[in-house]
Amino acid sequence: MAVAVAWEQEALRRYGPRSQQAVHWMEVRADLARLAGQPARSCELWITAAQARLGLSQEPGEPDVEGAVDRAHHQWEQIEDLARARELGPALVALRQRVPGRKAGALAAVQRRLRS
Repeated sequence: MAVAVAWEQEALRRYGPRSQQAVHWMEVRADLARLAGQPARSCELWITAAQARLGLSQEPGEPDVEGAVDRAHHQWEQIEDLARARELGPALVALRQRVPGRKAGALAAVQRRLRS
């Protein structure tokens, strides 16, 4: 993880926070968090990556944007700490409203879990 953080910091210095390079390394860190069994951290990073991609004027239907939101959603569903899931839920809802994804009912699924 430390190596990915170092590369992300270099991309931030060299290209800026809203660069493709910085987003790439954020996504690497999100995947490493997933592999380390840290779904909340992975979800948080995927949310940030998706927001950054949208901030780069990528369209909601672009595969990289949809993929980031779908991965955030999947990791969010893996969070066992309900309080932490509720903290991340509003950002995921906001993304799902903009990026509904290809699977019908994704937004409703997030909203259902937030109500439970």
